[in-house]
Amino acid sequence: MIFYLFLSLMLHVLTSSAAEDWCYDIQAKSIPCNGPSKWSDIGATCGGTKQSPIDIVTKNSKFDSNLIEFKFEGYDKELELELTNNGHTAKLLITQEKETIQISGGGLSGTYIASQLHFHWGSKGKPGSEHSLNGNKYPIELHIVHAKKEARSEPSGGSTTSGANAVLGFFFKEGKSNDGYTNLVNGLSKISYEGNSTTVSKVKLQDLIPKDLKVFYRYEGSLTTPECDETVTWTVFAEPIELSKSQIDAFYGNLKYGDNLEMIENFRPIQQLNGRKISTSGVDAVLPHTRYLLISLFVFYFTLVS
Repeated sequence: MIFYLFLSLMLHVLTSSAAEDWCYDIQAKSIPCNGPSKWSDIGATCGGTKQSPIDIVTKNSKFDSNLIEFKFEGYDKELELELTNNGHTAKLLITQEKETIQISGGGLSGTYIASQLHFHWGSKGKPGSEHSLNGNKYPIELHIVHAKKEARSEPSGGSTTSGANAVLGFFFKEGKSNDGYTNLVNGLSKISYEGNSTTVSKVKLQDLIPKDLKVFYRYEGSLTTPECDETVTWTVFAEPIELSKSQIDAFYGNLKYGDNLEMIENFRPIQQLNGRKISTSGVDAVLPHTRYLLISLFVFYFTLVS
């Protein structure tokens, strides 16, 4: 009898311990853990009204002339970065020459220093971007996280100030092989388990992102993992990054979560907009239907007068 009571107690402790950890939906199907629907139980902010990610509906976004082009400093520097499996994603921490890798402009309220970049992905046959564009999701999404220079606070530092962090989001699509990702993708096979890390050399941030950065979307939101702090000025770019099929597949097949399950579908579901405004830098992105309407009217007019 004592043995069974002891066994029951141990199982309860183990289950409770596992349940205290946050996880993604794909993990919650196999182990006891707090999936996204329960994140508000472990991080009060996760139930807030300015949560991320969101679906960006281009026709509902408003053109903002203040959303000028970004100024990137240090993005052309060749870096040696540590690539780590942190149990939730593949993460590159920026420590080398950190003070000189920063962004400004783009309608931001100041200068922001780059601190890390990480990825969210799906699985074979299922897209995995966190944000969606007009309801469409992409295979992978890259987040480059920056902290406001004036505040000197890291994203993980618990800051509750709106705009304390600026995150640049980029979608990926299948296409041609991308040389800028060769070393990074090769490193994924070396970080299979939580805590594994490897050095990725000759990384230039400018080689990881698209050339065309003029059209982007802006809204105020949160970090997409607990504690889900609502401190982020989000910028999501319209132009996707191209990777070959084999480069995309490398994200699906190499890493494992901390619970040893295959690391796939590590994205948070779409959150409610709750009346927030989405702004854009590109008129063409928000008024395609108007452009086509004008063309139709011109054609109709010239048909009448000819």
